[in-house]
Amino acid sequence: MQVTEPLPRAFFARSPIVVARALLGTLLCRESPEEGLLAATIVETEAYLGPGDLASHARAGRTARTRPMFGPAGHAYVYRLYGVHWAFNVVAHEAAEEAGAVLVRAVLPLMGVEALRRRRGRPDDAVERLGSGPGRVCQALGITGDDTGRDLTAGRALWIAPPAGLPLRPDRASDDDVLIGPRVNVGYAGEWAGRPYRFGLAASAALSRTFPRRA
Repeated sequence: MQVTEPLPRAFFARSPIVVARALLGTLLCRESPEEGLLAATIVETEAYLGPGDLASHARAGRTARTRPMFGPAGHAYVYRLYGVHWAFNVVAHEAAEEAGAVLVRAVLPLMGVEALRRRRGRPDDAVERLGSGPGRVCQALGITGDDTGRDLTAGRALWIAPPAGLPLRPDRASDDDVLIGPRVNVGYAGEWAGRPYRFGLAASAALSRTFPRRA
């Protein structure tokens, strides 16, 4: 499988909600001298807006931790989830927006599956479960706090590419392909907890958890 060039910065310089949906089906790529190229399809995302979004880290304003969210689109924002696991986010917002990011909640491994199994320490797990959660994504692909602020459009070490062999077609997934629901574990955010800012590929067995049934 041939991996294409990274997505351009313009792809990420849009509303986090738009980018979260458009990232479904793209490839999260990791390259290291020891293991070569690892790649996985992004199958689940969550959008987080600027300071007005009470579920977003940006609600605290610009801090040492949240600085990437307020920076240029197309960079990585990596933080500790519950103080235990790393969580990988893509900075995404329009020029007129102060901050924003998209959390990658789940991926389906495509290249370097055995290396991902070793990183996870789960040799017997089904491939669909290796990246089925934010912490698993980072553990499988070796993403840590050292990657926060990394330019994902540079095509080195860590980047996001269109599906292999296909031209860039943002928002290519049809409405029937995409599940939409509220974000996870943000009950503290009041009315913001129920906003439909979580997106998943309906046919994927690698989702971190189920979505509410469609009406």
